[in-house]
Amino acid sequence: MPGKAQGSPRREGRSIRKKPRPLLFLALPVLGVVLLGILGMRFILGLSWLDSLYYVTTTLTTVGYNPPANLTDGGKLFIVVFLVVGIFIIGFTVGQLAEHVLKRQILETLGRRRDRHLEKLSGHWIVCGLGRVGLNVAEAIFEENEAVVVVDADEAKVEAARQKGWLALRGDAAQEENLRTCGVERAKGLVVSMSHDATNVYVTVTARSLNKALRIIARANDPQSSGILYRVGADKVVNPLLSGASAMARAAVKPAVSDFLEVVHISRQLDLDFYSITLAADSALVGLSLSESPLRSRYNVLVVAVTGREGEIAYNPQGSRVFRPGDELVLLGPRTATPELKKIANGAKPL
Repeated sequence: MPGKAQGSPRREGRSIRKKPRPLLFLALPVLGVVLLGILGMRFILGLSWLDSLYYVTTTLTTVGYNPPANLTDGGKLFIVVFLVVGIFIIGFTVGQLAEHVLKRQILETLGRRRDRHLEKLSGHWIVCGLGRVGLNVAEAIFEENEAVVVVDADEAKVEAARQKGWLALRGDAAQEENLRTCGVERAKGLVVSMSHDATNVYVTVTARSLNKALRIIARANDPQSSGILYRVGADKVVNPLLSGASAMARAAVKPAVSDFLEVVHISRQLDLDFYSITLAADSALVGLSLSESPLRSRYNVLVVAVTGREGEIAYNPQGSRVFRPGDELVLLGPRTATPELKKIANGAKPL
């Protein structure tokens, strides 16, 4: 049940932002050495509190000063140790501050570049969650030459995604601003693959409210969550556990069917692929019957099914089936034919 999820999306988003502040840790050693110097000047050299503060400041800033009068050997040794330790800590702190500022500037520059890329992106897929499921989904979409943007709160996963050449955003996908940053209003589809069903429901609701035409594929970890995800706007809900169990049972009792369905996976080695095209009104295929079309003769493509504009589905259509505007054709054929067939479906003339 969604109620079993650990924590709400809002609470998860707040916990992500609780990070230690590096500048505070850099200030602590400096304050410590200043305090140590003041105490040493006061009790070892016998100076007043104001003089101790003055000598500590001029020492650490390397301005230079006349040494206090009547220095004992212990006082001289303290000043030597204080100079070495103090200058080392100040130098280290300055170096860390410079590195912090430089990294921040670089990250801001890269962030602005990513934002500009995302602002121009349209017709892309967004994958929310880079666990084992989300990562494999993103890789499959990327291999299909589709633009993909991934979102995850884990910095290491986001950095690994960027190394693969993907556009990646570090943040909570349950926050509307992050979905907008990913261009959800211009996206083709969204895959919600977080580990908690409550979060998946929340992301689905938010994404559907921002883009009514968005195709949303949602992951359900609990069977009872599937119905909820469909009701809040998901177009397709997948339960990885049930899908895996079904595949194993099919392999056991229906091995021939299982072997056929595995063509989807081995087709990459055979240069085959399942894909679909939707016929525009000016497509050269509109008005032709299946037997008259060049799909089989010229492109060596098998039409597995045709879905009409009204939603009727014809599996293994007959040769007399006439193509109409809005028909969606599910095809199995060479991957090299995919780009040209998509152009023909959109109105281009066959070569």
